[in-house]
Amino acid sequence: QVIIEETDRLNLLVNDILDLSKLENGRMTLAQTEFDMELRLREITERYRGLSDFSGYHFSLETDGEAIVFCDAGKIEQVICNLINNAVNYTGEDKQIFIQMQHVTDGIRISVKDTGKGIDQETLSRIFDKYYRSENYKRSVVGTGLGLSIVKAILRLHDYAFGVDSTIGKGSTFWFIIHNE
Repeated sequence: QVIIEETDRLNLLVNDILDLSKLENGRMTLAQTEFDMELRLREITERYRGLSDFSGYHFSLETDGEAIVFCDAGKIEQVICNLINNAVNYTGEDKQIFIQMQHVTDGIRISVKDTGKGIDQETLSRIFDKYYRSENYKRSVVGTGLGLSIVKAILRLHDYAFGVDSTIGKGSTFWFIIHNE
């Protein structure tokens, strides 16, 4: 079982390194399509319900209606899943994760919020760097340390604004905006 788990972990790492390399070297292109982001977020959140049932995590989704967007659905889904996985790793003891989609002036703002310890200013400046991990977690962290670097590369490829807001003791909110076409 240990060998299988280690093989799975190494497989994830290799795939993440390959994805990041392609993104950073401009060898990955966007397959843009039109789709309803609200519906896609509902589908993604529903997939996380199994983790909710198994480990006690609570995923809350709040949207303000249909949102037709034009972007690479697969890559934007990867961004959202990486942000949710990050929130699972760092959320507080209440195991709450809040996913929100709202129409804003520039487009559609998607955010993922945890209730963890928050991120200090020094760490905020490095949070999207490769292999960087905050020490603000109690349970074992799952992942390769490349998730937020991949998020940054995909969002830059789309030319979307993104960032993180954090308050020590209250948690962090990672966000990005899908521009109106």
